[in-house]
Amino acid sequence: MSSLAVAEPEVVAGPSKTGLHRGLVLRGLAIAVVAAVAGLAVPYVVPDRYTMGLLLDGVILALLALGIGFLARHLGLISLGHTAFFGGAAYALAIATQQWGWGPLPAALFGLAVGTGLAVLMGLLVVRASGMGFLMLTLALGQALYQFCVQTVARPWTGAYDGLQVHVEPGQAVFGMPMDDVMNAALFWPVVWIALVAAAVVLWLLGRARFGIVLEGIRENEERMRFSGFGTFRPRLAAFVVSGAVAALGGVLFALNAAYVSPDVLGFLKAGDSLIAAIVGGLGSLAGPVVGALAYVWAQAEFNSSGNLQLYTGVALVVVLVFLPGGITGVFGKLRRRFWRRGGK
Repeated sequence: MSSLAVAEPEVVAGPSKTGLHRGLVLRGLAIAVVAAVAGLAVPYVVPDRYTMGLLLDGVILALLALGIGFLARHLGLISLGHTAFFGGAAYALAIATQQWGWGPLPAALFGLAVGTGLAVLMGLLVVRASGMGFLMLTLALGQALYQFCVQTVARPWTGAYDGLQVHVEPGQAVFGMPMDDVMNAALFWPVVWIALVAAAVVLWLLGRARFGIVLEGIRENEERMRFSGFGTFRPRLAAFVVSGAVAALGGVLFALNAAYVSPDVLGFLKAGDSLIAAIVGGLGSLAGPVVGALAYVWAQAEFNSSGNLQLYTGVALVVVLVFLPGGITGVFGKLRRRFWRRGGK
C-alpha cells in the first residue's frame, strides 16, 4: 500500500439509515463549540502582529488542506487541483468588486459560488478516475486555469501576472468591519476561525453520516458497491464538490484579507503547499490538515530566510512519509491509544 494511504475512520454504531449516533453528534458539537470559543481568545494571547498574521495564513491554508484531506480520507483520492477552486473563488470576488462595483458581501457569495461551480465542472471530468490518473487530471485542469489567467487575452479581467486588487468603496463594511480591519489579522481572525470550525463540523457530520459510510465503501471496493446496487458516480461527485466548496471558502477569505489576488493562488506551488500541509498533519484525521497547515506556515517563516526552504521542506516530507506515515496527528493518536490501553489494564 502507498505511503499516502489514509487510516480507516472508525465506523460508529448507530441508526443504519444515517450512520449517526445522537450522543456522538452532541459530543462532537460540544467540542466544536469549545474549540470555537477557545480560538476566539487567540488575538488576546498572541503577542505580536507578525505571529498573528502567520496564524491567520495558516488557518486559511487549513481550509484548502481540509478539502484535500476530506477527499483523501473518505475516497482515497489525492488532488492537486483544489487551487482552482481556491484561486477561482478569490479571482471571482476580485473581479466582482473591481469590474462590476459589487459590495464585498455579494462579491464574497459570488466567489464562493464560482469556486463551487468550478468544482462541479472539474468533478464531472475527473471523478471517474482514480489513483495517479485522478491526481494528474486534477493537476492538469488546475494548471490550465492558471495558464488562462496569465494570458494576454485575460489581462483586462485578471490582470495577468500583475494580479488584481479587491476594490471596496470607502464606507462599505465587510462582515460589519471596514476594509482596514479586514486586512488586520487580529481583527479578521474571528471570521476566519469560525469559518474553519464550521467547515470542519460540516465535513465531520458528512463523514459520520450514511454519506460518509458509502464513500468509505467505494474507497475500499467500488466494484462490490456497484454490485450491491449503489451508484458510485454521484457520491464521488458530491464528495468532490463539497471538498471544493471548502477550498473556495478559503479563497474568498484569502482575497478579503489580502485585498489582492495574483496568479500564485492558482499555481503549482500553492497546490504543493496545501497537499504537503495535509500529509504532514495527517490525512487520516479531520484535525490533521489543520495542524499540518499551521505547522507548514510556521516552518516556511522560520526557514525562508535561510535560502534553503525547498530543501528543508523536502527533508521534512521524506521524514514524515518514512517515519511518521500517519502525520503529526497520527503519532498523537497512537500515543493516546497506547495510554488508554495501559490505563485499561
